[in-house]
Parts: sequence; C-alpha cells; structure tokens
Amino acid sequence: MNIIGLGKAGCNVADVFAKYPQYNIYKIDVDLKGDNCFAIKEQKGPEEYEKSAPSFKTFFKGLKGNSLFVIGGSGATSAMSLRIMEQIKDKSKIDVLYIKPDTFMLNQTKTTHEKVTYNVLQHYARSSAINAMMVVSNPQLENILGEVPIIGYYDKLNELLVSTIHMINVFKNSEPVMGGLTSIDKDSTKRIYTVGIFDIEKSEEKLFFPLDTAREKGYIYSISKERLQSEGDLHKTITSQIKEKSQDENVNVSFGVFSTDYKTDYGYVLAYSPNIQN
Repeated sequence: MNIIGLGKAGCNVADVFAKYPQYNIYKIDVDLKGDNCFAIKEQKGPEEYEKSAPSFKTFFKGLKGNSLFVIGGSGATSAMSLRIMEQIKDKSKIDVLYIKPDTFMLNQTKTTHEKVTYNVLQHYARSSAINAMMVVSNPQLENILGEVPIIGYYDKLNELLVSTIHMINVFKNSEPVMGGLTSIDKDSTKRIYTVGIFDIEKSEEKLFFPLDTAREKGYIYSISKERLQSEGDLHKTITSQIKEKSQDENVNVSFGVFSTDYKTDYGYVLAYSPNIQN
C-alpha cells in the first residue's frame, strides 16, 4: 500500500507508517528533503496552494495499487489535495485518511477552511470519486489514550492511530479461523468510515471518531493460538457478543477471529456510514 502524506500532519503520520515495510511512503510539504519527498513552495493561504498545485507526474511515476492519502483538515496545504488526487486517480484506488483537529483551538480562518475541506472530501467519497474516506478525531484519540503530555502529544496520538490501521490492514489481508469481514464493494453507499479499538473481554468499542448513523460494523478478534486451542467457552463468548452487536436492525455486523502468536489479545472495529458527518 502507498501512504501519501500531505502537509505537516499528513507527513508526520506517513513517518510513523514508514516503520512498517509494507508501505511505500510519499510526502508532500513545504521545504521537504529526502527520498520520496516533494517540496512545494510556501503560499499565503489555502486558495494560493490550490491555484499553485504543480505537476506530480514524475513524483508519482511508479505509483500503483491502493493508496491512503493522509491530510490534516486545518492545514492550508490540504487545499491542494483534490488537485493531487486528480493526477493519480487513474494510477491508484484512493482512500483518504482525514485527521480532524480540535476545532475549538482554531482561529476563524482555519475553522472555515477545515469545514470546507471536510465536507468537500465527504461528498467526493459518497459519489465514489474517491474510494472511501476514513475520519479520525484528535480529541477522540486523546480521550482513548487518557493523559497525554504536551511534549510528544501528536507522536502519541499518531502512534495509536497508525498501529491500529496497520494491524487492521494485516488482518484484512489474512485468513480468519472463524467468521469473515465485509469489505466495501463498488456499489456500496457506505464510504465514510472510522476505525477503533475493541475490548474483547468487556465487549466495549472505542471509535476514533464519533460516527453518526453507522450502518456497517466489522469486529476483529486477534487471539493467541494457545487460547484458541484451549479455551472451551471462547466460541460461545464471541458468538454471544456478535449476536448482541447485531440486535440493531439498521446495522449489518461482520466479524473475523484471527490466530496470532502474541501473548496479549487485541480487538479492533471498523464502522461505516452512508451519511455526511457533522
């Protein structure tokens, strides 16, 4: 998979993905240096970034396969995102990872820009102009982590975000020992989604964005091979949890149980909506 980071927030997330060998990293921002980095000229504001978007034909020459396009909604460079995706849409299937900031901390100009970017990209996802849009919220990530120090604040949030997405990607490309996850098909209307962690023991989920009107959910059970072989009531526990999750008639539920060599068990959740999020 390709990870394309745009702007400071997007590039910082891309750097965390770079720790895993499964990803090809591309970064676009002001004054960047290094391999697979594209340095753009600093502009006065979002409108100027959109108008001045250069050609990325050479930069993305070898691009193929699926791409995750990462942007922070309040960054002025995000205004360039549609221009960039227009240049690569024939090379790659694009999902957008949209990092929603704490809008309370933004000035009026950034608040307006973030709102426009957020809504425009959602409409692109719903119309299938891009494959899908994953939304995560920095305040939500902070709530899940609990106490987060000021120094290294975004590093902690990005580590939780990237490690979760990475593990979900691993399991989506693995064979479950039980169940099966539903994926987005080409005719699906549920193209706005988020991810989260799932406490298997408590059957509690914590989404990375408070998604409105989720209509599809997928639960990932990452369980040690030893426990899968020895615990007799585990099958009953999992099926009971899924039956409980399926009680809402408006939500389609799928799940997958995966065997691992880890000593600790983990759970993850994906939630999809057909609606524009507030």
